[in-house]
Amino acid sequence: MRTFAKIVAVAALAGSALLPVHAKTYKVAIAGWGPHPTLDETIAGFKQGLAEEGFKEGENLEFDESNVNFDRSLIPQMLNKLVSGNPDLMATIATPVSLTAIQQLRSRTFPIVFTPIADPVHAGMVSGWEKGEKLLTGSSVALDYDAVLGFFKKIVPNLKRLGVLYDTGDDSSSAALDGIKPIAEAHGISLVLIGVDNPSELPQRVQSAVGRVDALYPVASGRIQQGAAAIASTADRAKLPVLTSVPQMVQHHQALAALAVSFRQSGEAAGRIAARLLKGESAESIPAWKPSPEEHHPMISEVRLKALGLTLPESLKDCNCVVSE
Repeated sequence: MRTFAKIVAVAALAGSALLPVHAKTYKVAIAGWGPHPTLDETIAGFKQGLAEEGFKEGENLEFDESNVNFDRSLIPQMLNKLVSGNPDLMATIATPVSLTAIQQLRSRTFPIVFTPIADPVHAGMVSGWEKGEKLLTGSSVALDYDAVLGFFKKIVPNLKRLGVLYDTGDDSSSAALDGIKPIAEAHGISLVLIGVDNPSELPQRVQSAVGRVDALYPVASGRIQQGAAAIASTADRAKLPVLTSVPQMVQHHQALAALAVSFRQSGEAAGRIAARLLKGESAESIPAWKPSPEEHHPMISEVRLKALGLTLPESLKDCNCVVSE
């Protein structure tokens, strides 16, 4: 009997050694900025990236999600609530939430994965693209503005004055302005900067651009994108092309064209990074994900092309990127 007991014990130990490293159930907090198609896509991508690496909700993963409906004043309260749940990792969605979390949770013991940040280096989240920071790394939607403006000029050949709608209180808008300004002159484009303090101001701000610009570029900021429908309807009445880096605006025919990095793709990259952290890698050893020029994808609205009396450029005839009715 003693021999049999020893055999059972040895077999049990051998079996436990074969269990996967992530056999326990992990808790991942998701601190959101607010409900919006681009951010919803990011979160869906984040969950998919984790699942592809073996971390699946209901099996070995539990999510604790919350958002502040774009109200900055509520971010500290949301973070405290999520931290009280003792997460193994936190994902912070968008720049305002991420910056607040980094500042407020400096004494944390769990890693933070940010996404989808316009430029985490510009925002001061990480010191460079070569590595992460202690308990902090993530993914971006950093744009190659040389490629973006080149694409915009293909779609709107007479583009010389580009109106840039930006959120005066948003760090991602600031990063976008700093990224696009030095590139515009090389493309023969002058920028007309149109600051917006509140989404309710968007119709009048768009109207103020009529006659002053050849096209509008709404920065991919949460509060600007809240007013996508208002931007589209006002610009449409003025026959003013809207160019964007948000594919959903083109899919809904709210914009003429986009050269964009997929927010879902950025979320997936963040999910894969989160999986590496849960498996034991350090955040410092994982650089923030930055999309390559090849990961920028064109999209063109056939509806808006017709409404504006424009034709698809010959070089894009085979792009398989035109969204029809």
